[in-house]
Amino acid sequence: MTNLLPAAPRGRRNTSTALALPDPAVDKLSKARHDAFLRARGIDPNGPFQLEIWPADMREMPNDYARSALFTVRNKTEPRATFETSLIFHVQKEVKITYTGVELRADDDELVWQQILDYAKHKPLGEPIEFNLHQLCVDLNWSINGRNYDKARKSISRLKANEVRVENERHGRGVALSLIREYAFQGDGDKGTKYQIWIHPGLITLFAGNTSTRVQWEQYRELTPLARRLFDYFASHKAPFPLKLDTFKGMCASSCSIERKWRSMVRKACEEIRLAGLVKKAWVDDDLIYVDR
Repeated sequence: MTNLLPAAPRGRRNTSTALALPDPAVDKLSKARHDAFLRARGIDPNGPFQLEIWPADMREMPNDYARSALFTVRNKTEPRATFETSLIFHVQKEVKITYTGVELRADDDELVWQQILDYAKHKPLGEPIEFNLHQLCVDLNWSINGRNYDKARKSISRLKANEVRVENERHGRGVALSLIREYAFQGDGDKGTKYQIWIHPGLITLFAGNTSTRVQWEQYRELTPLARRLFDYFASHKAPFPLKLDTFKGMCASSCSIERKWRSMVRKACEEIRLAGLVKKAWVDDDLIYVDR
């Protein structure tokens, strides 16, 4: 961080507004709490770290992301916003997430990231994983064409060019990382089709113990973005409490300003996840969204 304070004269210390140095004792305590958090969940804090091998027909994401506005639902005609250390909405007040980067959307980025994690589960985090865009589009059930290849490339770029900072007391310390740590590709930048991607080992904190959610991939990936975000909330709770319509709007970062229209959109999303066989029933009553799993 650049110090914008005027330099103190030689031989004198600028003590009035000098930036405090990190306290080694505090850092040591924070690390100890974080190590204890991992050990309690059967994870060696010294690594190496690897995601669980979930079934091939499932995908998994952290609850802290699933219950937040990290992946938004906006009209495709709306330009993506750019954020700098911006606080994003989270259903739970005790969880704080700040985001830097271009807006990520449920329409594409959420799916691409979950599929990349599925490739990554077979190796320790931090080791490179390899895939090509043809394989990625097949796994996303996207048509094989140049438009979708370009869509995937742009999503991978957005997933790399960000910082997601999560503060959750249960973890013992905050976690700040990019959804993709690094990537390499073969071919010209706008024509490359073969990728190597690295995922940050620190991501293990968000997957430790019962802190992540598995979804049935074939049904999940076909949902509309709004229905997918609604299912994110339902799936990330064993017994979901009724969700306020306004709370869900915050979770989607929706720009819909007409209450009646929003209610109608959510009702359609409830019916969509029911027809997909993901829940027995979901409905809106007054200003609350209910589900019967």
